[in-house]
Amino acid sequence: MDKVKPVLLSVLNILKGWFTDRRVVKWLIIFAVPVLAAFIAVIAVYNHFSPELPSLSQLEQINPRLVTNIYDMNGKIAHEYFVERREWTSFDSIPENAIHAVMATEDRAFYSHWGMNVWAIPSAVMESALSGKKLRGASTLTQQLTKLLFLTPERTISRKIKEMMTAIRIEQTYTKEEILEFYMNEVYLAGGNYGFQAAGKFYFGRPLDSLTIPELAVLAGMLQRPEAYRPDRHPEAAFERRNTVLYAMRDAGYINDDEYHEYIKTPITLAEKETSNESGLYFYEEIRKYMEKKYGENSLYADGVSINSTIDPDIQAFADSVARVQVEKVRRRVKYRATRRLYLTKKYNMPEDSVVAHFDSVYTLFKKEYLADDLKRPADKRRFPDSILYHHPEIAAILIENESGAIRAMVGGSDFNQSRWNRAVQSLRQPGSSFKPIVYSTAMDNGASPCDSVNDQPVSIPDPDDKDKNKVWRPANFEHDFEGMMTLRRALYKSKNLPAILTGMKYGLNNVVNYARKFGIVRAPLMAVPSLALGSVGATLMEMTSAYTVFPNGGNRIEPYMIESIVDRNGEVIEKNSKVEHEVLRPASAYLMVDMLKDVNIRGTAARVWANGFTHPSGGKTGTTNDYTDCWYIGFTKQYTMGVWVGSDSPGTLGAGHTGTEDALPVWIATMKQLHKDLPRKPFPVPSGVVSKGICNHTGKIAGEFCSEKTYCLYTAGYAPTEVCDGNHFEVKTKSADDATLFSNKGASTAPKTSSSGNGPAKKNTRKMF
Repeated sequence: MDKVKPVLLSVLNILKGWFTDRRVVKWLIIFAVPVLAAFIAVIAVYNHFSPELPSLSQLEQINPRLVTNIYDMNGKIAHEYFVERREWTSFDSIPENAIHAVMATEDRAFYSHWGMNVWAIPSAVMESALSGKKLRGASTLTQQLTKLLFLTPERTISRKIKEMMTAIRIEQTYTKEEILEFYMNEVYLAGGNYGFQAAGKFYFGRPLDSLTIPELAVLAGMLQRPEAYRPDRHPEAAFERRNTVLYAMRDAGYINDDEYHEYIKTPITLAEKETSNESGLYFYEEIRKYMEKKYGENSLYADGVSINSTIDPDIQAFADSVARVQVEKVRRRVKYRATRRLYLTKKYNMPEDSVVAHFDSVYTLFKKEYLADDLKRPADKRRFPDSILYHHPEIAAILIENESGAIRAMVGGSDFNQSRWNRAVQSLRQPGSSFKPIVYSTAMDNGASPCDSVNDQPVSIPDPDDKDKNKVWRPANFEHDFEGMMTLRRALYKSKNLPAILTGMKYGLNNVVNYARKFGIVRAPLMAVPSLALGSVGATLMEMTSAYTVFPNGGNRIEPYMIESIVDRNGEVIEKNSKVEHEVLRPASAYLMVDMLKDVNIRGTAARVWANGFTHPSGGKTGTTNDYTDCWYIGFTKQYTMGVWVGSDSPGTLGAGHTGTEDALPVWIATMKQLHKDLPRKPFPVPSGVVSKGICNHTGKIAGEFCSEKTYCLYTAGYAPTEVCDGNHFEVKTKSADDATLFSNKGASTAPKTSSSGNGPAKKNTRKMF
């Protein structure tokens, strides 16, 4: 301490001498004033621009907009939703050569500056003065990131000042590695791509970590002018710019001379662009609506979630193709019908084939010249009733995997770009005879057997709302014939209307309503009236197809679903599908229905299934509503259930001959044959509780040793006959021909009311169904 004191005293004496010397004070003032003025100016500029700079909380919560990927059942990207195509890649996953390519051309001093490089500004000014070119930005990577995240690209002094100030703030908030991570994921690289990962996949078809140094140089070269240096549109400019980047990498010491000379000779080879796959758009649209409704629009277009869907891309594409071909065939037939019924060939003096070839234009002219005035008249006085007008056919289909409930394909219409209305899930249509299996399921689950008899004969059912009892409903079969006594099995595969109505009434129409609800028919009200048995209800194709999965699933219905799981950008699962199962029928009852519905595909209204070579065990049911308005076929194998609908959005008649067999079934056959070509033939296992008995054809008792004519019938345990026939067949009394009393209004709450399907008073009563 004693040695320090003399030194301090000497220093103080020297300073005292300086400040007493006027010349020294003068020079101190000369130097101090500019420094002080500059300091005051910096404070003033900071205070002026500070309110316009991003806040600390904004800097700490940078959330880039990411791509939402929808993956198919195989884990491959099937569809994307985005505002900016960006796949966030962490710093540790970014190849070092990618960073070197960027730093070599954009900011070699990145790791040594504090947000702005003051030494680069004089260099940029001198370069501009010597070359005569515009002044280049001289911006650091941090300044470029500032412009990307917070500022506009305008070139003004005020913007540049804000850029530098924000860059300094960013450097104070984040590490160098974090800044590089942001930069490599935020930069725009043309074609709607943001960040090196998305651009690498877009141009080269591979992830970033598998790209070569020349390919990384292509991407780094695009930073200066993304659109001008796009390798897919401007290959020569991209090649030249890439080599400039490679030269910079050699100059910076990132590659050696031999590598440089090798790389500059390497041609730019881009990935072949896959043809845009337009299949499954209705499927993805349903996912989009679900995501927006549950999580909001930002979640879909910015949060970068991954949606693992159930779609089978191959069978979806096939189903879309088959549906388009089939609906065009249907449209052509309907156009010929309208041409003839409306006499368009005479009206426009054109051959019939020419009218059909240019039908859209001709019919537009017809509507303007004839229909515009005709539609102003009352319906009963129109020259052109609705029944002869053209109703544009549409199509829908649903494919469900039985075991899981996963929806593997969805066709919502013939062209998503023309109409986004999804007829598979949004349209409530009358299912017609495709509803009959629900009626017979009610019977089977309450003790009936496929061998039970029912009388196919005319019946008259009074309208309970008619006090004078003059109005009655006289339903008829599709073919306008009556076969008398028949089994429930035959009644179903022949799609007879009278037996279905009488069966529904016997086992209770209220019961049918309750079972229909358990089958999943829930969107529309259900009336416990006799016409219910003929499908005079509203249901979607999704509901009906899901309902049919009860049969191959042994009596249980699994809720159909489209999303396996949803994962956020951090890999956290935010939603996962859990199997939801509903018990609808006893396993034995479900098996009896499967056995009956198999006959529909072998010798019934859908016999084309077997005739066309689809021999996998299957069952199903056709449906055609009044005046050929709605055409259905829903069928199943052990593995899959598929429903197809064809009709008009109007709705309106397609014309005679347009049935579920003709219009809907071909799509089912083609798709299921394709789907099952490599699948094993799986039978439907017989569950416990199913009893098979040989029944005497004469007495209906268990066949005895003297009964030569017998039929093997299926029953649920506890409901099979127990009495054995003694062989005395001559004393069997013939049943009354008027067997309608056997199936009276037992269990029916009300008689049928007039419906949109044409079920009403006697003279307008014939509901035509399959």
